[in-house]
Amino acid sequence: MVEGEQENPLAPESHRISIANETVTPRTTTDEEVEKKRLRRRCVQCCGCTSAVLVIIGIILLVLFLTVFKVKDPKINLKNVTIRGLEGVDPTNLVPNTNLTLIADVSVKNPNIASFKYKNATTEIYYENVLIGEAQIPQGNAKAKKTIEMKVTTDFLLDKISRVPRLAGDLTIGSLTLVTKTSIRGRVEIIEIVKKTVGVKLDCSSTIIIANQTVQDQKCTKSVKF
Repeated sequence: MVEGEQENPLAPESHRISIANETVTPRTTTDEEVEKKRLRRRCVQCCGCTSAVLVIIGIILLVLFLTVFKVKDPKINLKNVTIRGLEGVDPTNLVPNTNLTLIADVSVKNPNIASFKYKNATTEIYYENVLIGEAQIPQGNAKAKKTIEMKVTTDFLLDKISRVPRLAGDLTIGSLTLVTKTSIRGRVEIIEIVKKTVGVKLDCSSTIIIANQTVQDQKCTKSVKF
């Protein structure tokens, strides 16, 4: 050893660090913990499936309410109007007590998937703004996707319209223009969930050819109130 070099003494035993060779044993998962994890996973899956089903049901119901379950307005049509008793009337010699009968063919079409129950209704007939008759429509039930055909009649005297200045001219020409106003109010119920009160009003102007009792020109306007 070279002279002058100082030898470092070894550290005393009390200050030495001893590192033991310890082997870490992995923790074994118990059967109970495995079962809990499995149940938790099943619960999450079940909740996910339930939520998905509820969302699908909600979408289906929304589509149904916007399409199939949506209440559609019933359709009222005036197909024909005839006046019996005018055929032999002399335009130059009107007999006021001549009895006339007006017949109107009315149909009620129900486009809904449930029946349309309507109350008593009326059809008012006007000639030159003069009310000449009222035909009664009895209450009824239009079944789903069906159409009800009915004839409504009303009797009135020629005196009702004999005071209208243009009557003689219309009889000479052989045609009368009448205005009919029909109003029906009823209720549509779909599987006790959707309940809707519907009011339908139909106003028609019809030109009637007296000789053959046909309608030459007809114009109708309809209004619906829910």
